[in-house]
Amino acid sequence: MSLLSLLDLALKSDEVIELLDHYEVSVVYDFDRLHENTPDVYRASSPQAGFELKFSQTQVLSTIFMYARPRGKFSAIDPSIAGVPFYQTFVEARSEFVANNVPFRTSAEGQGWIKGNFGTHQVHYEFNREGALSLVTVMAADA
Repeated sequence: MSLLSLLDLALKSDEVIELLDHYEVSVVYDFDRLHENTPDVYRASSPQAGFELKFSQTQVLSTIFMYARPRGKFSAIDPSIAGVPFYQTFVEARSEFVANNVPFRTSAEGQGWIKGNFGTHQVHYEFNREGALSLVTVMAADA
């Protein structure tokens, strides 16, 4: 089972619960305590496995953050559980998007990030100052 396959599933679905149990992950409810009219969300982080899940107010998995390199408390993820390719450079990602007719957007400077739209989901690749992949974010199409 890949992380991508869990996108748009309910927090209490068997597949999501299996993942949470496997990685011993707790779910944190993050509500609008400042009364700013921001939607409530649920988060599940596995720093040792290198990913974080964000569930919508309706408890549906809407965003997956996958750390390609260690950052803060997060270790690097094993890309084999991602379900999306891990392009090591901006040029590689852009070339693949062009070759596969994937609509995409890039950062203004053209190297910091690239985001592909795959219809059912979007994938945002972030590259560090040295040009190496640092973070892959998968979002539901409506996120």
